[in-house]
Amino acid sequence: MKQKKEVFAVYFPSWHPDKHYEKWYGKGFCEWELLKTTKPLFEGHQQPKKPLWGYFDESSPEYMAKQIDLAADNGITGFMFDWYWYQGEEFLEKALNEAFLSAPNRNRLKFFLMWANHSWGIWPALDDGARGMNGNENQASCEPFLKIVHSEEDLRNVMEYCCEKYFKCENYWKIDGKPVYSVYNCNMLFKYIEPAAVLRIMNETAQKHGFPGIYTLMNIGCCNDNEYFCGWGRIPKMRDAGFDAVFAYNSGLRTNYAEVVAPDKPTIDYSYSMTNQRYCWERIAEQGLPFCPSITLGGDVAPRWSRHVTYPWDFEKLGYYPIKVNATPERVAELLKDALAMDTQAVIINAWNEWSEGMYLIPDTWHGTSYLDKIKEVLDNIN
Repeated sequence: MKQKKEVFAVYFPSWHPDKHYEKWYGKGFCEWELLKTTKPLFEGHQQPKKPLWGYFDESSPEYMAKQIDLAADNGITGFMFDWYWYQGEEFLEKALNEAFLSAPNRNRLKFFLMWANHSWGIWPALDDGARGMNGNENQASCEPFLKIVHSEEDLRNVMEYCCEKYFKCENYWKIDGKPVYSVYNCNMLFKYIEPAAVLRIMNETAQKHGFPGIYTLMNIGCCNDNEYFCGWGRIPKMRDAGFDAVFAYNSGLRTNYAEVVAPDKPTIDYSYSMTNQRYCWERIAEQGLPFCPSITLGGDVAPRWSRHVTYPWDFEKLGYYPIKVNATPERVAELLKDALAMDTQAVIINAWNEWSEGMYLIPDTWHGTSYLDKIKEVLDNIN
């Protein structure tokens, strides 16, 4: 019998009040506040975004249970949680720690973690003036509020914490008994710790807790290695070091938008992104290391942009990528079929709820359940 292929959706946990957000922006703040104040920048711009459930608090186990049922009922097999840790300081942790792990139906989905090991600064939308974005990390170019710093001691602490709190969960995704674990910026990690030492520390800690080791699924996307923002050239080094697999988070971007996007109309059709994503999958597959193709659903970061920006904006100067349009459910389904047809263990969809980047499956007032309907249709026919 053919084994069912895993389909994970990225879960971005920024939709509940957090002590850091409260310190920076005031009591009760979360990214819903950015969505509520977003204005359409051009005719046909689908803003503001609003979920059919309203702007709910995801740290509620009741609402998490609704999300779990919605995902599982439509063929999603698990969530990949963006997970934030700054030398023992957690951030945006309540959706996982207080809601998902407490939901009565949590075992309907598997889950695993991607350590989102990047610094965190102010959103341009909450800053004075038309401030630009900071590279690929979606924060304004200023002194960060939370700064990522790696060390061998901290990596051991991360692994100890994850072994105790997450990896022992029966629904944590494991391959051959090994908990699957991902790192967003592997080069940042390797800047402080040699790859061989990273693997040694991860595996030693896991084995101490009774696991055979860690299954390392490293992100090679969101980097400036080439014009596709995809680091397939990093794979031979990782393969030789002994890492298990890779994927490219948020694929489909390009550095050369100025060559294909008119300055007076900074939007781009989703077909362009589809072509880029398929190209990245092919280049990754050539490197001889297991990988998971990832599907980037859209691309509209206007909720995070400065409120002083008007159409058309200088996307090169500000770092505000052209907005992708026509990312229809049918086109997403087409990409999913292609990804599922590849010889891989899982497919990752970006994202379940990245509302402020225009990448989400949760039903909204613009599209209803159409994206999940199409995904379920594809999965029912293939799996």
